[in-house]
Amino acid sequence: MLVEQRTQHPFHMYEAILAQPDAFAQTIRHNDKAIDRLAALIASYKRLFIVGIGTSYHAAQVGEHFMRVYGGELFTQGVHAFDFALSGPNLTSKDCVIGISHRGNKLYTLDSLRRAREAGCCTAMITGEGTKIVQADFTISTVPQEKSSAHTVSYVGSLAVLASLAERIGYHQNGRRILPTSFLLEELPRVLHTALTTEGDVALLAREHLNRRRFWLVGGGPSAITAYEIALKIKETSYLQAEGSSIEMMLHGSLQCAEAADLFILVAPAGAAQRRVVELAGLLKEIGTAFLIISDGTYPLIQPASAGWCTVPPVPEPFTALTCLVPLQLFAYYLALERRTNPDSFRLDDPRFARARALVRL
Repeated sequence: MLVEQRTQHPFHMYEAILAQPDAFAQTIRHNDKAIDRLAALIASYKRLFIVGIGTSYHAAQVGEHFMRVYGGELFTQGVHAFDFALSGPNLTSKDCVIGISHRGNKLYTLDSLRRAREAGCCTAMITGEGTKIVQADFTISTVPQEKSSAHTVSYVGSLAVLASLAERIGYHQNGRRILPTSFLLEELPRVLHTALTTEGDVALLAREHLNRRRFWLVGGGPSAITAYEIALKIKETSYLQAEGSSIEMMLHGSLQCAEAADLFILVAPAGAAQRRVVELAGLLKEIGTAFLIISDGTYPLIQPASAGWCTVPPVPEPFTALTCLVPLQLFAYYLALERRTNPDSFRLDDPRFARARALVRL
């Protein structure tokens, strides 16, 4: 795919971020019948494994949360495709395996699906539009191929499929709808549009904190996955040191690496992990490390002690993986602008990295 290379704002990544609210609803509408057929089949299986790599692995992990809450009694696990392909669980014909790959060509995701087919599993692939060869029983396309190597809208497209799939599986298992269709097609896109209005605030925060030694992103439950995803985006686009962590991993050792020159970003919307994440703020005050808060306004008491905050609308906990995501994607983008790096390029505009990338198949 030939892509117009951009050298200044707006880069392709920026336009992809802005497209996400509408893409979420459109992906569900365009795949409504296919999602329902797949859900009806999966509802009769014993186990569901969702596999991917990088951002697609993070989508698989969020998908696990969707399935736990909305997918009835189906056992579901998000697994890294590398681990699944090489040392995954024993499979039977009563299992289903879903691969996620926007380009549709990731080596170990394809190997995972091959392994599943050989075991007699039902297989499906969630992928971008125009993917040529997908060896799976079902293929569900999300959004057009991204022009930026920092995938954003394709992640949200995958989450749209997984959220709708979870709701449909739950319906086919128990005959009732826990999640109204209007929430996915109307309310959540509106909420994501509101989350985009944080752009001015996060652009200022990116400028203010550009020169931090290291960025730490911390959350629990779905917000831990957001922490991992945004740390990855910062590394991909700004080439800065960024670490995503679950709250307990942070408290059980990683915190000892923190310094006053660092910046913590606490992803703390309402949910089971919120109180524990907020407790970290007190520790950071003691060691003199600044922190930002991304939340839904449900825990305002720590805002005065923070270096800044960003508030998004409240949603059911699994969907905070989308609402808190958007301002942090913008934060990563504006860090890249301030650093004067190209967020679309995956650093392939540097000949050293281009040569290195040519040495391995992803």
